[in-house]
Amino acid sequence: MASRPEDNLLCPICHAVFTHPVILSCSHSFCRACWQRWWTLRSNRRCPVCNATSQQYDPPCNLALKNLCEASPPEKHSAVFCSLHSEELKLFCEDHQTPVCVICLHSSSHNNHSFRPINEVALGYREGLRILLEPLKETLDLFKDMKSNLDQSNKDIEDQAKDAETQINKEFSMLQELLKKEQKARTGAVMKEKKQKSLVLKWKMEDLSRDIEALSDKVRATEEVLKAGNISFLQNYTTAADGVDGFQLKDPQPIKDGLIDTFKHLDNLPLQVLDSMKKAITRSRSGPPLAVAILPQMDIDIETRL
Repeated sequence: MASRPEDNLLCPICHAVFTHPVILSCSHSFCRACWQRWWTLRSNRRCPVCNATSQQYDPPCNLALKNLCEASPPEKHSAVFCSLHSEELKLFCEDHQTPVCVICLHSSSHNNHSFRPINEVALGYREGLRILLEPLKETLDLFKDMKSNLDQSNKDIEDQAKDAETQINKEFSMLQELLKKEQKARTGAVMKEKKQKSLVLKWKMEDLSRDIEALSDKVRATEEVLKAGNISFLQNYTTAADGVDGFQLKDPQPIKDGLIDTFKHLDNLPLQVLDSMKKAITRSRSGPPLAVAILPQMDIDIETRL
């Protein structure tokens, strides 16, 4: 709600029309007596309106405001009148704790009562109320500080959660990369053993094929001699018999460890992978570039010819 124009002529301390108004560096004005009383009673010496610090016990007069107050008609000063005598309430009855006019002062209802100027009483009461209000204002400031701290804590929690989420995703990405490298290394070892053992079988089969061919030729030639007539058979017998008797071949030997050793590759595989990853992570934390442990070479002794 907008203030009335006449409210601008009221001192913020005593709420009466300015008397000898002075102006502070923050541009707020007060009655000279009100300000000096405020300055004397309080240690913080701040403006009652904006709380700005002021070191002026005797600030300069606000001449423009003084002239305006003096030129303003009394009826525009928001005066309050007695309901019984229609006189302005200028006094305060301390016994009845109520404002009174000068006629009430002499009425029978206020015999032997104590009276003080209403502006003086209002100033004292306002000061007392402000003093009572200070703990609440301090509590309010404390609560505001606590809320500010909680707001900051809430922001810190958000930041911590975001940072933790980022770090977790980073760590899991690293673990997934390690798993992929482990998988590649171990499947590579299986494929290498397969290649080596397949090569051994190929060589063995080639040797057996040559022996089978030679043996087949000898059997076929000998059978031709057996099929010949007696004269031809007898003529070729000695040569055929010597050829059969002297035909020498090595007995085929089974291939040692001819199949892939799957037990070697699969035994306790999860634990082996975990141990390998732990070693890789330890190395990455200590400084050197991250790398998956190289699996032991699984070379197979290949006989040149079996």
